[in-house]
Amino acid sequence: MASPERLAEAMRLLSSGAWHEAETAARLDMEDDPADPHAALLLGLAVAAMGEAARAAPYLNHVAAMRPEADHPCLDLARLKPPLPPALVARQFRACRHLAPQDARLRLRFAEFLLDSDQAAEAETILSVGPDSVARHHLMGLAHAEQSQFQSAIRDFQRAVALSPEAAESWSNLGMVLKVDGRFAEATAAHDRAVLLAPNNPRFRVNRAVALLKAGQWERAWQDYEARLELAGAPAIDPTRLMPSLRPGNSLVGMTILALHEDGFGDTLQFLRYLPLLAERGARVVACVPPVLARVMQTVPGVAEIVTDSRRLPPHDYVCPMFSLPRVFGTSLSRASGMPLPRASGTTVGTIPPVPDVVLDPALVRRWAGHLPRGGRLRVGLVWAGQARPSLPGFGTLDRRRSAGLAAFEPSFSVPGVVFVSLQAGPAARQVRPPALTLCDPMPDVGDFADTAAIIAGLDVVVSVDTSVVHLAGLVGKPVFLLDRYDGCWRWLSGRADSPWYPHLTIFRQEQPGDWSGAMARAAASLETMARDHRRLASVSGGVREHAFVA
Repeated sequence: MASPERLAEAMRLLSSGAWHEAETAARLDMEDDPADPHAALLLGLAVAAMGEAARAAPYLNHVAAMRPEADHPCLDLARLKPPLPPALVARQFRACRHLAPQDARLRLRFAEFLLDSDQAAEAETILSVGPDSVARHHLMGLAHAEQSQFQSAIRDFQRAVALSPEAAESWSNLGMVLKVDGRFAEATAAHDRAVLLAPNNPRFRVNRAVALLKAGQWERAWQDYEARLELAGAPAIDPTRLMPSLRPGNSLVGMTILALHEDGFGDTLQFLRYLPLLAERGARVVACVPPVLARVMQTVPGVAEIVTDSRRLPPHDYVCPMFSLPRVFGTSLSRASGMPLPRASGTTVGTIPPVPDVVLDPALVRRWAGHLPRGGRLRVGLVWAGQARPSLPGFGTLDRRRSAGLAAFEPSFSVPGVVFVSLQAGPAARQVRPPALTLCDPMPDVGDFADTAAIIAGLDVVVSVDTSVVHLAGLVGKPVFLLDRYDGCWRWLSGRADSPWYPHLTIFRQEQPGDWSGAMARAAASLETMARDHRRLASVSGGVREHAFVA
């Protein structure tokens, strides 16, 4: 039997990146006991970590044969800390598959790894052959969904749940793709089945909440959505301090409420409208937000104190994450239960509170006005990409779907009487400018959202994919053209071009997944109409324009 001490030493060497020494130690253990799977595993991992995939493959496949009930050792390689480059791990998977092409377990684990590495197309290829199984159809559904092939994904997940009606995860994912297809009743039924099968899984309840929100069934959704606070990475909140739902007439006099930023800047900008309502009930409202939001939060009526360090919070009676505020106030799309509001005849607000009156610093607006182009043309703010959040699983794929890229806006670049101003932040701001575009870019000098808001105050309209800038422009009171992906966010609902959240927002949706052409053409036509009206108004007023500092 291999020495436990030498096995531990081989593991220590492997974890420290001393792979040659780890191989030597593992070989000594193999000499003691050639049948020891632990020694064989350490030997295979050490050789694989050095990048010698062909030499490592026989060892790893041998271990897989000795451990028929365990994961394939390639997954052990993928889980090493510190992590190895994904390309190295993928190369090892391929080398092992070359020696064992019929190994269904290896095929499925490789597909999972590819999906986790944002390589859905190769995962689909890997899964295109193999025995009929729940796991294969489930992974194929994920691969198709990641590539925006939603109809194929629906069929994959339907096949998975037909093979195993107890497959809760497949039911939940089926509900997600049915929601994208606008089949809300079927989506809700699928999510209900997932929650019934796994009532303690918070992810399934969050997925159901998102489908209900997208369908406009907000009253039922908000409580489910609180399950997000049970997910990994959620802010740690004492459940006894979580803000309860309020009833008409409930007083908060003498209480301090801590309103807590969660993850998305857009979420905080959207839901800060509720903070004045807390103050109206007598609460002292403390907002805990990142520093880049602090100056914007100072403009919100009813906010008594702003903190930017979540590790040093003032005493408070209740904590209310920003996304819990709609639940606290019972936000609905209808003014009374059972009385849905019309969706086709303009914006309806239900119980959504209006955007609060915010007062921007006039000096700040004047300073940024000096960075903007002059000449009487329609000034259009432009955002063409979102901000990826690596901490959120799957968010990179979603961000790619919502990010159109600068070239996609080309139909608007030829609209006469328009000048474009970049509001784009992050790496996407460095995208190559199309030849037809002249772009004013003040963003390198922007320090926070207050600076961006001051720039927006000097514009006529903002044209953006679904990012925090949409919410900021709505807060400032500017017209906004939202370019929305096919599987758009719940907050923009379905089947409507307006929004109950922002009265001056117009939605231009993709008609097919990944195809921006129709939405961009419609947005360009609307810009042309706006530019024509702007020129006519300027000619009547003699070209005099005033900035409105109060939104």
